[in-house]
Amino acid sequence: MRQGRRFALTAGLLIIALGASALYIVRSQQATAPPTASHSAPAFITVNSQETLDAELASAAANQQIALVDYYADWCIPCKQFTQKTFTDPAVAQQLSHMHRIKVNLSNNRPEDFALMRNQDVAGLPTLDFWLPNGKINATARITGFLTPQAFMTHLRQHGLIHEVKSE
Repeated sequence: MRQGRRFALTAGLLIIALGASALYIVRSQQATAPPTASHSAPAFITVNSQETLDAELASAAANQQIALVDYYADWCIPCKQFTQKTFTDPAVAQQLSHMHRIKVNLSNNRPEDFALMRNQDVAGLPTLDFWLPNGKINATARITGFLTPQAFMTHLRQHGLIHEVKSE
């Protein structure tokens, strides 16, 4: 009987210690997490067909906007990093706010998804394309793979995709 009580006491203390550790971890992550309200990524229009992509690109051209096309999948870790780390950066978000932002959802691996990837010459995810206000793709500006906010801003500058604020 004493051994049973000792086991129950040890198990109870272990459960309490694990619970306290989990609580400590959760609280420390909340304390160091950046505020989400002020650092949210600009909204993207999500499409999943060539037809809707073409319509959104036509809309961007009609409005004389650069179109950013983000080919992504929910299961793609670098795609999520773009959304969580790069697109939420204040400087990047400010630049994206001047672009027509399109996400092409390729999460379901449908035959139509593979056809769209072939049609757009997308070999892997994430891939980001930039379409100019004249409706032509800037092929040299394509991004394949994750970029940090700083590298993304450098890329925009190198390809003339930075929106300059005109002072009066």
